[in-house]
Amino acid sequence: MSQKWLKNTLLCFLIINGLFILRGVQIRHHPPELKITFLDVGQGDAAVVESPSGKVMIIDTGGLRHDGDTEGRKVVAPFLRSEGINHVDAILLTHPHADHIGGAVDLIDRFSVSELADNGQDAEVPLVAGILKEAQSHGAIYHRATRGDTFDFGDGVQAKVLEPSGETLQRSENNASLMIKIEYGKTSCLMTGDAELGEEEALEQTGDSLRSEVLKVGHHGSRTSTSEKFLNAVHPKFAVISVGVRNLYGHPSMEVTDRLRSIGAAVFRTDKNGAVTCRSDGLSFRAATTIP
Repeated sequence: MSQKWLKNTLLCFLIINGLFILRGVQIRHHPPELKITFLDVGQGDAAVVESPSGKVMIIDTGGLRHDGDTEGRKVVAPFLRSEGINHVDAILLTHPHADHIGGAVDLIDRFSVSELADNGQDAEVPLVAGILKEAQSHGAIYHRATRGDTFDFGDGVQAKVLEPSGETLQRSENNASLMIKIEYGKTSCLMTGDAELGEEEALEQTGDSLRSEVLKVGHHGSRTSTSEKFLNAVHPKFAVISVGVRNLYGHPSMEVTDRLRSIGAAVFRTDKNGAVTCRSDGLSFRAATTIP
């Protein structure tokens, strides 16, 4: 048996063994873009933000399901796994309504989460208290987010909290929603939670630039949100409405969808288009849906 034959045999063994090892390793590829996926969680909200360097933020987690399960476990978690995500840098809960925060406990339980932030309202409500307890038990840092806070991804992406302020927090849960502007290069996306006309007006009065290519439409497209003045300030290219099929509230309002289209926005609805993915290279956004 020659020495050359032994070397070749050993080399082949190492290559084959390496291939078997690599098959068990999940590799995440990070193209130089910002990716925001608005998931179809029925009559609720959940969006996953992935930065160019692979940082992950979840804004709202979907709600509770009629079968006793949660959209966090049934929809958000499988999506994260499909993306190769095992760690979440931050979960932001816009306001303490079950259709926005009902899936949080399941996500905190299943993924490593560094930080949890909300608007600080109703800390004693059982659902909120359960989320905070779960976060504490898993070592996630809790933060009450307010106007002026910035979550810096360290790769050119920043999520800036525009509302609520101290005054806004005295209003209803919807009108104290976290309103977050995600910026990357020359592009931005405005996330509005369930903000209604009152919080929109408060934000307009701050003098902040609201112009954004992507708008997550407030309160599932309810007629109590998305005023003409607010839309003129944002002037989105893409508008995403997170809404349930044949929901009991009649969302979205035709008045709102007509208003959006009148300014030239492409309107996407999760009940009709499924998940909506918006990608930015820092110069412009492009959008795609799971259901054409």
